[in-house]
Amino acid sequence: MDMEPRGSRPAPPEMPAAIAAVRQLCDGFKAFQALRAGLRSGLFDWLENNGPATRPEIAAALNLRGAHLGAFLQALEDLGMLSRQEAAYRVAPGLDAVLCRSSPWCQADAVDSLLEPANGWSALDRFLSTGWVAAPPPPVPPIQHPFAGEACRLAAYLADRFKDRPIRSMLCFDGGNGLFAATAHRYFPEARITAIVRPEALGRAQEIFAQDGLPECCHLLPGTPLNPPTQGQFDLAVLFHALYPVRQATNDALAAVSNLLAPGGELHCAHWFCLESCETAPGGLRDLDKAVLTDSHPMCHVETFCLRFEKVGLADAQRDDLVGEYGTTKLHFAVRPHNTTES
Repeated sequence: MDMEPRGSRPAPPEMPAAIAAVRQLCDGFKAFQALRAGLRSGLFDWLENNGPATRPEIAAALNLRGAHLGAFLQALEDLGMLSRQEAAYRVAPGLDAVLCRSSPWCQADAVDSLLEPANGWSALDRFLSTGWVAAPPPPVPPIQHPFAGEACRLAAYLADRFKDRPIRSMLCFDGGNGLFAATAHRYFPEARITAIVRPEALGRAQEIFAQDGLPECCHLLPGTPLNPPTQGQFDLAVLFHALYPVRQATNDALAAVSNLLAPGGELHCAHWFCLESCETAPGGLRDLDKAVLTDSHPMCHVETFCLRFEKVGLADAQRDDLVGEYGTTKLHFAVRPHNTTES
């Protein structure tokens, strides 16, 4: 009878090499939590006012457990958030602008917002499920709005395009909850601006207008491109990430807005588009960023979008690219001819 040799042990299961890839990704989550803990504990703010400081000083001031503080501070140093000289820690040079509450660019709220239930990133499986119901995101200062860079680039582009032509009236369908209209006012201070936002975003847009101190010449109304709640003729109409909710009726929306242009007025549409046949390409995290921000699929058929302008009676349709934090925003624009009448 075969006997197993005394003292032998079963060989441990061999760990798959691929586990390293998963662990590396999980380390990203742990780094995020270390950053979040530094922000929520007040560490960066305290060091801004009291650093450089030693571990015992930090532990006593912030009620942090000394047994784990060394590893925590080392992790933040490894991440480039802290710097150390001998035994004293301080916020790394230049990082105070994004880590400390004294700065308008502090990212504490942006980091915290990723775990808010209303944020699709807090539980991506829920966001991807058919049962997801979008909720208003928590308010953030206009300077930190996710569309802040988008708004500034488009406003600067338009200011350059119309530098030799006065814009007296501007109509904005603002998918940034009023942010683009507020930004455009800084570039077109003499223009009468009418901003239209979705009804559920009206309260947030009013806050943005109040924070920016916009004058009475800037009007804010609830509505969509399909049912513009205004009349008159405008020198410039802008659709700023506003077509996604009505993308199934894009031609109708463009027609409704183009009818509000004065002869010679221009319509500009700034949106994200998918690739041909909705194919995917490297950069999926940025595409998910867009999905979470808009709760929508991007616009489709970028190659034929200029033809939509022709179908609603606009002329000289053109396209340009605005490259930003989330990839490329496609800007389409066209002119209402002088010899047309309202349809």
